[in-house]
Amino acid sequence: MIKLLSITPNYMEILQTAAGQCYQKNCPAGVIEHIIEAGHLSVLEHCSATFELDCSISVLLQITRHRHLSFTVQSSRGSELTSFYHTNNNALNVSLNEQMHNYSKLLASGGMSFEEAAYMLPKAAKYKLVVTGNFRAWFEYLPKRLCHRAQQEHQDIAAGIKTILAAEAPEIFNRNFMSCDHCSEWGCNFHV
Repeated sequence: MIKLLSITPNYMEILQTAAGQCYQKNCPAGVIEHIIEAGHLSVLEHCSATFELDCSISVLLQITRHRHLSFTVQSSRGSELTSFYHTNNNALNVSLNEQMHNYSKLLASGGMSFEEAAYMLPKAAKYKLVVTGNFRAWFEYLPKRLCHRAQQEHQDIAAGIKTILAAEAPEIFNRNFMSCDHCSEWGCNFHV
């Protein structure tokens, strides 16, 4: 689940005003594209977007490495986690379902706190969270997590975020963030 909660409504006006500060003159919309192409992304920091989403613990550990994003995450100390990320591997899904069932059963017995029981959660257990990032943070996040080397669940989340951002702020996000030609990942063996 990926849901846009908010986005800066007059983002182009704000970006043009910010860009104009450098030379104390009005900037047309085309200047923003030039700034992006030149890699001067600091102007993008004046606008932001906030999403509600859910993801596995595995992806939560990855997405929180993007320190320019801000997170508020469901507490495993104060709430029961009730679902998990379903993989394409049936045997693994059966095992994950059993682990989640045992976790719920343990909580239902009343002999253990949420905090203690959380130790037995699989990394596929899903957490709900709210994540906010300025446009620069999203601009830098997307190519890393749309990459074919990223975990499939995380690729799917990044693709959902990109689709929403491209629809809401097309001048900034309606572009190809995946370009293996310009990738600096020296250890990559993926070829289009």
